[in-house]
Amino acid sequence: MLSLHSPALRIRLALLLGCTGAAFPARAVTVPFAYVSNKHSNNVSVINTATKQVTTSINVGESPSGVAASPASHFVYVVNGSDQSNSVSVIDTRTETVVQTIGVGLNPLGVASAPDGSFVYVTNTSANTVSIIDTETNAVHTLGVGSSPAGIALTPDGGLVYVANTQNLESPAHGNVSVIDTSADKVVATVGAGNNPFAVAVTPDGRFAYVTNSNSEDTAGPGTVSVIAIDTNTVVATVPVGRNPLGIAITPDGSSAYVTDFYDNQVSVIDIGTNQVTGSVDVGNNPLGVAITPHGRFVYVLNRQPLSTAALGNVSVIDTRTNQVVATVPAGDNPTGIGIALVDVPGCAGDCNDDGVVTINELLTGINIALGNEPLTDCPGFDIDGDGEVTVDDLLAAVEAALNGCSAP
Repeated sequence: MLSLHSPALRIRLALLLGCTGAAFPARAVTVPFAYVSNKHSNNVSVINTATKQVTTSINVGESPSGVAASPASHFVYVVNGSDQSNSVSVIDTRTETVVQTIGVGLNPLGVASAPDGSFVYVTNTSANTVSIIDTETNAVHTLGVGSSPAGIALTPDGGLVYVANTQNLESPAHGNVSVIDTSADKVVATVGAGNNPFAVAVTPDGRFAYVTNSNSEDTAGPGTVSVIAIDTNTVVATVPVGRNPLGIAITPDGSSAYVTDFYDNQVSVIDIGTNQVTGSVDVGNNPLGVAITPHGRFVYVLNRQPLSTAALGNVSVIDTRTNQVVATVPAGDNPTGIGIALVDVPGCAGDCNDDGVVTINELLTGINIALGNEPLTDCPGFDIDGDGEVTVDDLLAAVEAALNGCSAP
């Protein structure tokens, strides 16, 4: 990769700039957007992660909770958990509207998409089942799992589904994890876990499943995270974290897990290599859901706020390089679930004033931002993927896209 200070880069940019007119038409760029379910507002807040601003809200069913974005389509799936809903709202990210509502089991809570987007899996807490949605036909069939299933996650190859069952009927204080073979559509293993397992995340290499044990019967005591080896379906480590851990997300490079500690108003950071907590990050009140942007730069943490207050919830944004909160984004009432989808939006990287054209002066601004001579706030539009910086690849992609012409999404 070229250095920002290399003569070759400067010559290439100069030639590109010299071969053009003063302005270029804007095109579509792909940006990660966070979709946050607000349980008591019955809607979803949509956050542009490049600008860290709410762009719209979308009404869904009653008591929305889990959210999953399909990696292979333009759809986001939102679980509506009330007795009156028992459904999944399907949002088309191209129009930011609900295009389908699919009935599932009683009191659905968690949701996960297959890597190829072919199926969506929904835990039905009061039915002790998982609903499996065929996304091509929206047909639904169900499988029985453990007691009070909550969190759910798939392995990267889509072959296995891990379901956290918050209670084991034979031992009410403990739960377990059901393992579903997606090719056979059946439970092939049940793995013991800690007290009240709630959320699941699988490492990008598909070797381990991390399960939060919320320990909800003891609010004064710490919770734990069970580490399950996927090849043997056995617990190989137990990591102490804060009180009432509920959400968990793993960085795309597989180096760290971020766990929301609900009663401690913090996030515990686990080193995946050592299975040790390396630090904690103070966030807002009662953190619950958590997700990480595709480039791994930012962690989005949902802060519910105490139910005794009238305050709306918000989202803490953690920079993974420093493990510091760098932004707080407003949300609705009781934000609960979060999914991150890649969305095509109008505009070119480098369209600093959103006027639909990219000028040579704007391109020069981008170069100065990349060199550290100007702050990113002078033109956030150069940060194509929302990772908080302008790289050589961002610059060349912006210039070349502008030269090749742009089209709306």
